[in-house]
Amino acid sequence: MLAASPPLADDSAARAAVESTGARFATDAYGPQAVRDETAPPFETLARGAVALLPDHGLLALTGDDRVRFLHSMTTNDVERQPASKARWHGLCTPKGRLLATMLAWRDPSAIWLLLPRPQADPIRKRLSMYVLRAKVRVEDRSDACAVLGVCGERAVGALESLGLPVPAAFEVAQAAPGGDAPIPTTVVGLPAIGGGAAGDSAALGRWLVVMPAGLLAERWSALAERLNPVGSAAWRWTDVRSGVARIVPATVEQFVPQMVNFDTVGGVSFDKGCYPGQEIVARSHYLGKVKRRVFLAHVDGPEPAPGTEAFAEAGEPVGQVVLAASAPGGGTDLLVEAQAAVVAQAGALQVDGHRLRIEPLPYEHPSEA
Repeated sequence: MLAASPPLADDSAARAAVESTGARFATDAYGPQAVRDETAPPFETLARGAVALLPDHGLLALTGDDRVRFLHSMTTNDVERQPASKARWHGLCTPKGRLLATMLAWRDPSAIWLLLPRPQADPIRKRLSMYVLRAKVRVEDRSDACAVLGVCGERAVGALESLGLPVPAAFEVAQAAPGGDAPIPTTVVGLPAIGGGAAGDSAALGRWLVVMPAGLLAERWSALAERLNPVGSAAWRWTDVRSGVARIVPATVEQFVPQMVNFDTVGGVSFDKGCYPGQEIVARSHYLGKVKRRVFLAHVDGPEPAPGTEAFAEAGEPVGQVVLAASAPGGGTDLLVEAQAAVVAQAGALQVDGHRLRIEPLPYEHPSEA
């Protein structure tokens, strides 16, 4: 059983959105959840085509003339050279280089958008606002005013196109229509495809995020659910686990420098941009080759451990912790675990909650292995 995140100040909007799709509202360590089944759906359900409401995703908007320059000075990635048609991973760190949040960012003519775990949305809004000072920037939490869907599988392209929505490639961003007075223009973000691992074959599972005004959720959910299999938000989290991209949630705030969760490997860190909080620590780890801990993909034949749960070597000493986990379609749990790279390389035998982990290949290589 996952421990719950600290409750949102007001979860009524998330609850209403979940219940409007016929799912059950719940809260766990990752935030609000849309629950449809007590077990993970078969991989074939996702491969044929699936849609999930993602109430555990929050959205911040940065507006104002100085928004690009301001965010460029705050996050691990290069905002100034990020094209408007692209999405990129960004991290926000403490001055000691420890991650406070992981975010997917893109921009349009009206704003910079930050998609991040919903429990982190308000704390990060407050954190960024502390640094605004005289800059012409406004940071707003628009999580309640927007809805986020995850769409994947063979029928996903046709389903999106049937609604007149674009189907961008991985890390491409496309908008369906101008936003006007809406809290956000309907936006589709392409994500890297994943394989099914032990749960399925090696066929690529295409994935897209659809971010829209909350007022459009009922209509678009109904249309997509006619063409795709409705699944819970935990099923989508499993696809994130298989992608190898970490999420920072309340249980893991300030636990990792970006390289420890492979954020440099997935394109979330620029080492040739200007200063930002924690930049000196992050750069030193990179240039001195002192990254001794990494995230690994693993499977365990046991229940889902909460983020922050310690991982142990066979001798019993703690060597890491769980970053992200989700029930796997074939049974058991797939997870991302941060651990001492030398321990994994030498023995590969880690345990979480008394269950032995089976290390599996990530969809990318660590820099030291490339």
